[in-house]
Amino acid sequence: MSLFSALFPPDDVVEELHDALRPFRRAYPRLRWQHPARWHVTVRFFGEAEPADQLDGLDRVTAPVLRLRGSGTFRKVLWIGVDGPLGELGEAAHVPPDWRPHVTVARGAVLPHVEFTGREWTATEVALVRSDPAEGYTVLDRVRLSTSNA
Repeated sequence: MSLFSALFPPDDVVEELHDALRPFRRAYPRLRWQHPARWHVTVRFFGEAEPADQLDGLDRVTAPVLRLRGSGTFRKVLWIGVDGPLGELGEAAHVPPDWRPHVTVARGAVLPHVEFTGREWTATEVALVRSDPAEGYTVLDRVRLSTSNA
């Protein structure tokens, strides 16, 4: 079991990306496409840790307005980039300096380039997630980010 903190895009953003990837799923059926319910932006990976205070202080972070944009690959991963002001969240979450916010959408040996620009969305909460190979993802806790309406 490993833990990570994550932003989950809202349903309309997930649906928009899912629709945009449809031709790629047809053209590259041998890729291991992630199920849209698993799409998230990892904020920080904690590894084999017990749930504790991993989300402490994040409630003071201003909820950023984000947009999924562009794509890239590393190792055998196809990802969609995240555009927006994530510096405050990254600093509060103590992310490593090489943090590159993204959504993993597929894995495989031959990966396409995807041109994509999605709609804007506000990340209103950070989730603490347990990842288990047998059980998948389980959200253990959530913290709301600060909004002007709070």
